[in-house]
Amino acid sequence: MQQTVHQILQQQSEQSPSATAILAPGRPPLDYHLLNLHIESIAGRLQAMGIGRGDRVAIVLPNGPEMACAFLGVATTATSAPLNPSYRDSEFDFYLADLNAKALMIDEGLDSPARKVARTRGLRIIDVAHKPEDAAGIFQLTGNPNGNPSAAEFAGPDDVALVLHTSGTTSRPKIVPLTHRNICASAFNVVSTLQLTESDRCLNVMPLFHIHGLIAAVLASLNAGASVVCSPGFQPDPFFAWLDAFKPTWYTAVPTMHQTILSRVEAHRDVVANSSLRLIRSSSASLPPQVMKQLEAAFHAPVIEAYGMTEASHQMTSNPLPPRPRKPGLVGIAAGPEVNIMDAEGSLLDAEQPGEIVIRGANVTLGYENNPSANQSAFSHGWFRTGDEGVFDRDGYLRITGRIKEMVNRGGEKVAPKEVDEALLDHPNVAQAVAFSVPHPTLGEDLAAAVVLRERTTTTTEKELREFAFSRLADFKVPSRIIVVDEIPKGATGKLQRLGLAEKLESNLTMEYVPPLQVTEQTLAEIWENILGRGKVGIHDNFFALGGDSLTATAAMTEAGSRIGRELQPAMLFRAPTIEQLAMLIQDGAITDPDSYLVHVRPHGSKKPLFLVPGHGGDVFTYVHLTRYLDPDQPVYVFRYPEPARLDDQIASGMVRDMAALYVREMRSVQPEGPYLLAGFCFGGELVYEMAQLLRAQGQLTGLLAVIYVYLPGAIRRAGFRARMVNRIGIIMNSNLEEKKEYARVVVHRMIERISRRLAPAVTRKLIPAPPVGTFHPKYYPGRLTLFRPIRNTEEGVTFDRYMGWSGLAAEIKLYDIPGDRYTIFSEPDVRGLAETLNESLDHERS
Repeated sequence: MQQTVHQILQQQSEQSPSATAILAPGRPPLDYHLLNLHIESIAGRLQAMGIGRGDRVAIVLPNGPEMACAFLGVATTATSAPLNPSYRDSEFDFYLADLNAKALMIDEGLDSPARKVARTRGLRIIDVAHKPEDAAGIFQLTGNPNGNPSAAEFAGPDDVALVLHTSGTTSRPKIVPLTHRNICASAFNVVSTLQLTESDRCLNVMPLFHIHGLIAAVLASLNAGASVVCSPGFQPDPFFAWLDAFKPTWYTAVPTMHQTILSRVEAHRDVVANSSLRLIRSSSASLPPQVMKQLEAAFHAPVIEAYGMTEASHQMTSNPLPPRPRKPGLVGIAAGPEVNIMDAEGSLLDAEQPGEIVIRGANVTLGYENNPSANQSAFSHGWFRTGDEGVFDRDGYLRITGRIKEMVNRGGEKVAPKEVDEALLDHPNVAQAVAFSVPHPTLGEDLAAAVVLRERTTTTTEKELREFAFSRLADFKVPSRIIVVDEIPKGATGKLQRLGLAEKLESNLTMEYVPPLQVTEQTLAEIWENILGRGKVGIHDNFFALGGDSLTATAAMTEAGSRIGRELQPAMLFRAPTIEQLAMLIQDGAITDPDSYLVHVRPHGSKKPLFLVPGHGGDVFTYVHLTRYLDPDQPVYVFRYPEPARLDDQIASGMVRDMAALYVREMRSVQPEGPYLLAGFCFGGELVYEMAQLLRAQGQLTGLLAVIYVYLPGAIRRAGFRARMVNRIGIIMNSNLEEKKEYARVVVHRMIERISRRLAPAVTRKLIPAPPVGTFHPKYYPGRLTLFRPIRNTEEGVTFDRYMGWSGLAAEIKLYDIPGDRYTIFSEPDVRGLAETLNESLDHERS
């Protein structure tokens, strides 16, 4: 592997001198022989000006072949420092000073404040001049020598080739020095991952002041002896013209660019149909799975999502090419450096354990420049801490769950904005979505989201989007405000910016005061004003944006219910957070229907619906995470438990069969004929088993009968008190800090359960209906029974029968081991394993 930029170009010049290296719209192509001569001449010219190894040259050029060659030429003998040409005076002043630049290389025709700032600071200005008839990337440097010439030598592997700044959204940008060894290793990793050869051609639309375009597009292509089209930057319609004219085999871009390309596909159907692309690459931001699917369908080429960052000279992980699997929503396997997951104390974690993503390898920077405090926090035991949270699945594929600094702490509930983005993007009318933090007077932080609708879909409302979000997210993860905007602010590289979005969209978040007019609106406004300590509350004001939280929501709905004369649940306020929306909900009578026990979580889809029954508490939201990972075309219904006060005598006594009969009637009102797909957790598993028996008696088929964590009497063997205590001490002694915290949480949860059952049985029965005791006696089921068994045991001194006591009770038993324990199987990340196996079961039943 070549370890300097000059070695890469020299080797390609010797092996394939006449092969095309660089192309550009409206310019003759440049071959490897001329490219190498040009790069060496740039180095010689800089040396004559007194610029050599270790000297920094800031480069301010438009995107295109000159920028690519300037980067290569400067790096060959000095250090390249590309800057965004759109910076303003103050930004150029900061970056030129922070870099300690020796010279500014700038397009001779570019009217940029960088020139004025460089003069003020006494920097040498080197103009770049080229003619349209010159081959792509060929230019002349003009500038008078100043001082003694530098040594005529090329940079070595450990010389700094490139310096870039971190984004600095929330703090002072940090300088990232990258050596030739770093960037060449990363370029080699991209070549290896994408299996690039001399016959490949990359269409680069990424800015060349960013690591993505410089390494993944330009240097990787040259490392492979391939060619790269250096466009003037991303332009939606010209993109298709370039696709047609240059016949590239791949392109790489950020998700927002891919989304814009998708929006123009219909207008360029012929070009797309004749595309020569063998792959599409995405990096620098999370690619929504929906976009990946649409791109592959449009271009009939695999979409390879990769994960990179400046400190790693770009690439860290990547999904592989076919025939190996690509996993939508995951950023693939380690693709060059070592990649691991680390906890807060610096211990490495196993697969399926979430933590901070850490890396080490030849492509990773040795540290930030002149920033010992940042280096101390960034490096741990030789690993670089990326600041991203993630988890590896059982196959070694990495899922990024969020940016640590982007996590929203909503009154103690942690929300990963990326998860909210993905949920909103499932809506067919949403083209872009970004969830972000907004200040909150009592919670500290609240959650809002900005969405851009697809063209010709301007009628989608905030209320509709919030209802959609509630079908896919837990209550506390649904944004208090969802605003529809024409465009979401982006960074210089085209990435959607999350941090600082509250300030940029402040005017969109501020609601104009509209007074309440109807009696219900006036009543609610008065209650809100008193409880929240506000002055005038308008009908469009959001309860949570005004400072409300779960406690004040309960108080507000209790007071409203007593004054209106109806029972109002606090959950209503989460779904209808404005005066106008809540008043309409109350007036329309859209309160929980006392005669219905079936919640329509996802009523639409072409497949047979899946009916779920929750555990003892009857909490519908048990299945919120699970539903998100099921097939998007899979309708889902969840049963709630009847209110104790409304039960007839038989159901109130806890008869499983009577409750099953009630649910079967509800289910057949939605789906009159089988086969039926049923799944239940804990006590809900007993119910679906009885439902299947009743359906069979009615001449109906059950396609899926799945029970999740249902142990029959005799399937659990508990050790004595002494053995349990010995086991408990062993667990504590052999656990890290995070495991100790989780174990303590489980023990406390179990103690609270036991105390509440003993000291307040009446209250407990009302709030959490207890499972029927001694009434469930399963009979033989002449069909297939699917069991889901958590693999982790949190009970001290307890052993479990492998088949949970169900052996011999069905004609066929299919057992799935799922990650987690009974407390975590429906939470991230364990719920993904349950969803995967449930999807497998559903596919099996449909096949």
